[in-house]
Amino acid sequence: MKVNEIWLNDHMYRYSVYKNHQIEFPLGVFLIGNLQEIESVEFFSEYFSKYLNLYVVEVPGTGLTNPLSATYSIQEQAKLLKEFLIRMGIPYAHLLAFSYATPVALELCLAWENIITLSMCGGMAGIPEPSRLDTMAILGDAIRNRKKFADAFIDGLTVEDKSIPRGKAISRSARQKVHKYTENQIRCFCENTVRILSYSPSDLSKIDIPCLLFIGKEDPYVTEKNALDLVNKLPFCEFEMIENADHLVHLEFPEKTANLMVKLAKEYSGLSSKSAQIQTVIVA
Repeated sequence: MKVNEIWLNDHMYRYSVYKNHQIEFPLGVFLIGNLQEIESVEFFSEYFSKYLNLYVVEVPGTGLTNPLSATYSIQEQAKLLKEFLIRMGIPYAHLLAFSYATPVALELCLAWENIITLSMCGGMAGIPEPSRLDTMAILGDAIRNRKKFADAFIDGLTVEDKSIPRGKAISRSARQKVHKYTENQIRCFCENTVRILSYSPSDLSKIDIPCLLFIGKEDPYVTEKNALDLVNKLPFCEFEMIENADHLVHLEFPEKTANLMVKLAKEYSGLSSKSAQIQTVIVA
């Protein structure tokens, strides 16, 4: 895995390309969540590249890029991603998004007509009202007390349930990882959290491509209600839940997660334009 770095209009991007030498198309763009980086999702990148020529992208303000001020909106962050895709000469792509990247992916679909399908894991359109105060409280912990932050952050994403495979081990490992984040990563987290707290979605009903959202059934953060609030705004969106999993579903069930993330890309692999894709959806 080679991680590349590029600067566009004074903004830093990191990306990695996973070439599938058996096929020229389709293309895929994989966007990762808050406090994830390209190196930590290699299993998924390699899996997706069985079906796609894949670009894994850290948009400015995510992963190991430089912090991006929350004065940039989610919509503006999506436009930064669009600039990167155009610079890379990507004509169209299947879009795959984890968690925080979901709103960015949604806004990209509205800003760039060349997305064929959108697949989302553990995502929702913004932070619902009941979770806003707890989210704000975590920001203070992130700045002042790294251990308290790691505990509060992971506690908000996981549940204690013996039916979740390796639940305790995964939770413990996640806490340790968060505790070791650099100041830059913590700053990115804080800016992104303020950004998503301030996010007001565009008209998502205009996203007329095949979409799929799935969550862990026991996810305390992206609940079934939160997920369905997004699904019901999208004209062509499938919804699935993985049993015995919480927000760390990608670690608890990596193969199931990977399979669901490429489900639409495989179904619509022969499409090379949005117009062709729309016709297929209408016929279906």
